[in-house]
Amino acid sequence: MKSFFKSLLIVLIFLAGILLELSLSSGVVWAQVDASFYGTQTNEVGLKLNCPIMLSPSESGMVSATITNTLNEEVLPVVTAEISGTQSTRQTLSLASHETQVLQWPVDPSNVIYGRLILVNVTQARYRDLDAHQGFCGILVFNLFNLKGNATLVLIIISSLALILAGGILWWRIHRPLDDFAEQTLKACAALAVVTTLALLTALPRWWGLTLILDALAVIMISVLFTDFVLFPKRGRN
Repeated sequence: MKSFFKSLLIVLIFLAGILLELSLSSGVVWAQVDASFYGTQTNEVGLKLNCPIMLSPSESGMVSATITNTLNEEVLPVVTAEISGTQSTRQTLSLASHETQVLQWPVDPSNVIYGRLILVNVTQARYRDLDAHQGFCGILVFNLFNLKGNATLVLIIISSLALILAGGILWWRIHRPLDDFAEQTLKACAALAVVTTLALLTALPRWWGLTLILDALAVIMISVLFTDFVLFPKRGRN
């Protein structure tokens, strides 16, 4: 019985790390998907925005976009920024041949919608032969212990990795030498940890399509692990 409770505690430590990683990566995906459908919709792409991933509820941030004139003539493109439906700005740029200009827009708690998100959608309209572009990003609004957004983000990442690593090491220490079942469990959990960590790493640069696939795979793996190693543990011993 004592060994069982030790194993259970270790599993809970490991799962806490997994759930932290999944929560953060899925939160980024949620923000990006909402941002892609929010505001004026066009078929244009290719405008990359620089946005913070997370802000605290009392923190202000800055969103920026780089507008480039790829033509051999002066252009006057119109750039429109929509922020959570609470703020909309439009400005006409004057760009010389092959000139680049960086635009910035402030975001703050007044732009929060759905309680946890700031959604940004920026469109550069077509001007003569200069192609139109559009970009979007979603910002999570959350904090722990009254920390700033970046500090909260780093704390979640470090905590999740530490919990996963601690769970794996403790499982190995109390079950060594590993029998077949313990070894299978350790390998399965290691594979799950790799998938959720990759999902988290792809979420940071906002590769949200890949993150979504990895998160879905992680959920499937959790379901399989729960079935094979919790509901029917004897199946894994055969």
